[in-house]
Amino acid sequence: MSSACPPPRRVIVAALAAALLLSPAASSLAAPSDALIPLESYSTVKGKTLATTYQTDLVHLYEHVYNCLPWLIVRNHTLGFPRPKDSAADDRYLSIMIDVDQMDPDGAFAALPRQRRISAMFSRHGVYLLKQMQALSTLAADTNVTGYGVALSWPKPGTPANQPKAETVAVFVDKTTLVDYLAKKLPGNEFISRAKLSFFDGNEIASPVPVEVWEDSFNSTFKLKNYEPPKGSNCTTG
Repeated sequence: MSSACPPPRRVIVAALAAALLLSPAASSLAAPSDALIPLESYSTVKGKTLATTYQTDLVHLYEHVYNCLPWLIVRNHTLGFPRPKDSAADDRYLSIMIDVDQMDPDGAFAALPRQRRISAMFSRHGVYLLKQMQALSTLAADTNVTGYGVALSWPKPGTPANQPKAETVAVFVDKTTLVDYLAKKLPGNEFISRAKLSFFDGNEIASPVPVEVWEDSFNSTFKLKNYEPPKGSNCTTG
C-alpha cells in the first residue's frame, strides 16, 4: 500500500482517542478554561473557528457535567473540537473525555466481564453525554462539525491501589447516526456498527469487544445524597 493512502478509519479514530487519553487528569475543582482544549492546540483555522464560535456552548456543557453530575469529571484539555491526528481531512468532532468516579460498594460492577462493563458505562454515561451535545442546536446544524465523540475512563477492577490503571472506551459517531438513534429510528446494534470505537487498557490500545447499548436513566434521575446543584444550574435536560 502506498504511503500516500489515508490510514484506515479505525486507526484514525484510535489516534484521536489516544490524544484525549494522554491529556492530564482533571481536578474536581477545575475551571471551565482548564477543561477546554487550548486555542493554541488547534492546528487549522477551522478548528480555531469552531472553538471560538462555540466557546459558550462548550462552557455550558462543562458546567452541566460539573454541577449536575458530580460523579463525572471532565479531563483537562479534552473538551472541544479535536482533529484526528492522522486524518487527511480536517474532520472535527465535538468531543469530551470523562473520568468516572465509579461507585461500586458491593463489587457488582467489578464482577462483570469486560465487555459488559464497557457496555454499561457507555449506555449510562456515553449516550447521555452525546444527547447533551446533540441538544446544542446551533452547533449541531453547523456543517463544519462532523460528529461527536465521548471517551469514558474508570478504574480497572483488580488493579492494585498503588498501581492504578484505567479502562477506557472512546466512541465517535457522525451527526446523522446519532440523531436517528436518539429518535429511535435506529436500533442499538446498528448504532454501534456505524460508530467508531476504540478501547484502551491504561494507555495501551486494547482488543475490541462486542458492545451493547440500552436505555439507562441514571444520569437523569439519580440524586447524590447531601448534594444540591448550585443555584441556577440547569439539571433538567437529558
